[in-house]
Amino acid sequence: MNLQPVPIDEIPLGEPLPWRLYDRNGYIVFARGEMVASREQLVILLTEGLLRDVDAPPQTHETEDWIELKEAAPVGTFPPAGVKPQIGERVQLRSLNSNLQSYYSARLIGYIKNLSILVTRPMADEIPFIPVEGEPVEVRMLTGNNIYAFQSSIQRLCISPTNYLHLDYPTKVQVQKLRKSPWASVNLGVTVTDAQGVHEAAQLVNLSADGAQLHASITLGKEGDALQLSFHATIDERNIMLNLDATILHVRTPQIGETDSQEYNIAFHDVSTENALWLKGLVYRYIAEGNLA
Repeated sequence: MNLQPVPIDEIPLGEPLPWRLYDRNGYIVFARGEMVASREQLVILLTEGLLRDVDAPPQTHETEDWIELKEAAPVGTFPPAGVKPQIGERVQLRSLNSNLQSYYSARLIGYIKNLSILVTRPMADEIPFIPVEGEPVEVRMLTGNNIYAFQSSIQRLCISPTNYLHLDYPTKVQVQKLRKSPWASVNLGVTVTDAQGVHEAAQLVNLSADGAQLHASITLGKEGDALQLSFHATIDERNIMLNLDATILHVRTPQIGETDSQEYNIAFHDVSTENALWLKGLVYRYIAEGNLA
């Protein structure tokens, strides 16, 4: 990774970004394909740095990364052919009347073809989404190996027997195809144990079913060294302590002017069937919440 500053005038507004934007600590500020709403939003972020990886290859279908949003179905069809969203699946909503990029989490209650989609009242960090009838929203749903996205509006607010929303039935559905082993952006504290049994604290910043990216203020080892990661995983209020064996693939030391945090790319190995299921579930949970890496 070769992070270099990006002049603010080179960052497009109101259209999908052609690359990821990072801060000085290597955290993703904007994912590729996201849109920057205003110049003011960039000015606020400049204090943390705005950088991009100038050595990163184009993310295309051939590199098994995210592909551009494409129309998944003709007008008037939801869900797309062969796709059956399950009741209770996670749904993400974002207001299109606001400059905020935050997504609120809800659950699918059901849908009536060509009429409406019913979801629970969206929440974000225990803060409810304050909806207004007629407000336009962007909706994302993770089903199978794809993320389906469409624009809608709030058709009706209901409070009985619980708080839920009717959304207008979409006229256009788009799809983001997940690569074979997708990555999610996370922010999890982990305990790292080296081959000598020494325990150190680190931060898990990107996660996949096959490996992860760590940031640590101390040296965890060199390329080829074995580690064990321990951290709590939570899915739908169920919690487990994951203990995963890993090997360091790459170490990136901080450059002059950066923080002292070191970056480690690691690969998991000998993962049990149970832990593999938890890993995949955790990655898909974060992706469904809009945390794409």
